[in-house]
Amino acid sequence: MQKNTLQTAAKITHSLGVRDQYSEGHAQRVSCFARRLALRLRLPDNEVHDIRTAGLLHDIGKIRFSSRVFRNVKERPSKSMLRQIKKHPEMGKAILLNLRFSPRVIDYVYCHHEREDGTGYPRGITGDKIPLGAKIIGVADTFDALITDRPYQKGRSLPEAFDVLRKLSGSSFDPVLVETFIREITANGI
Repeated sequence: MQKNTLQTAAKITHSLGVRDQYSEGHAQRVSCFARRLALRLRLPDNEVHDIRTAGLLHDIGKIRFSSRVFRNVKERPSKSMLRQIKKHPEMGKAILLNLRFSPRVIDYVYCHHEREDGTGYPRGITGDKIPLGAKIIGVADTFDALITDRPYQKGRSLPEAFDVLRKLSGSSFDPVLVETFIREITANGI
């Protein structure tokens, strides 16, 4: 069952990758980073599996975006485009509900942009109200965005990315998750 879920998630992610090459590689990296953090935290195997699956699917709501969003990759998104982008967790939740993914995977995808201090989206929930798997994916997602080259910005070095994560620690991210993640990457590389 778990293998089938991951295969299905990979196929869905590939369909997004056809429209946006960055998204497919990003989803795979986020899934890998999130899995590594979950393992370092010694979470149960079934939870690690759900975090890995949700990491692959975290941006799947973007598949419903207009082609216009994917064409403007050479510049930072406009305010109207950002409003559309911020809807992707809700769109992802709807897609995964229709595909009958586990409630936990759906929650992780839906909440991966929530932040400790309530400044995230889609609901602006805080702290313990955010599922642990979503918090883990949020750290992994941000880290990958920081270190990856984009047409409009060069990826940062590991020390620079770690500095950014530490600055966001406590406000955006759980400090224990940030430090555990940094230890994992420092010990085992990217």
